[in-house]
Amino acid sequence: MSDSCSPGHKHRRVLPRVGRVFAMGAAGALVAVAAGAPVRSASADTARQLPARFTRSPYSLMSLSVGSPNDGWQLRSRELRSRPSLAIKSNSASNAFAHPSLVFMLQRSADEVAREFPGSVLLVGDLSAEHGGPLAGHRSHQSGRDADVAFYVRDGRGRSFQPERFVAFGTNGQSITHRGLVFDEARNFKLVASWLRDGRARVTNIFVARELRQRLLAHGARIADRVPVDRMATVLSQPAGECTHNDHFHVRIACPDRQDAVCEEAPR
Repeated sequence: MSDSCSPGHKHRRVLPRVGRVFAMGAAGALVAVAAGAPVRSASADTARQLPARFTRSPYSLMSLSVGSPNDGWQLRSRELRSRPSLAIKSNSASNAFAHPSLVFMLQRSADEVAREFPGSVLLVGDLSAEHGGPLAGHRSHQSGRDADVAFYVRDGRGRSFQPERFVAFGTNGQSITHRGLVFDEARNFKLVASWLRDGRARVTNIFVARELRQRLLAHGARIADRVPVDRMATVLSQPAGECTHNDHFHVRIACPDRQDAVCEEAPR
């Protein structure tokens, strides 16, 4: 199950000014996982809902993803912050918390795209609330394993364009909401390939509109990059319902290692 498209959903089809053309520059440096990195703690009442062994070391020192994507919460989450290769959508700043595996994957992939396409900046929308749980405008995003990510975009002259909001695209790869903007197949393919090759986070689902999925697979076939294409064909899918995800990727990672007793892979 993916996001709701009910009235009031954050991903509106008609948008105001969405960004600017930017000059290409250097990519940001990769940030490694460091011992003692700051994470967010939940209340003692929340911690008491865990099985007893998860209240003791080493679990009491770990970030935990509890429950399912659409019925869960998180403990000691990590905040995703802006950096040279990554920006947080303005109305998502309070929902930029997730399990560190997802946060660091997003950082690594943004840096990887920026190294190959200097100046690229990945725009990220909602992850989860600091302690997880229901999030307005979403059915999932509850347990720190989901993220909404904007597409990389080009303008009509082929120049990289930095969106400030999600931009929707049609079957032909042209924006249906902003004249002259184009779905950047090369950078979006690189982004998805980076996620699928990231063995530390282990992506399980990437929700995206069917026509954009086909454009990514076709691009991979043209450049003969078979490894990610074969897996993309399995992992990329358009979710059921009204929200086709033609304006963003919704990426979901697997339950963290050693958390099978509290974390559920599939939505309920």
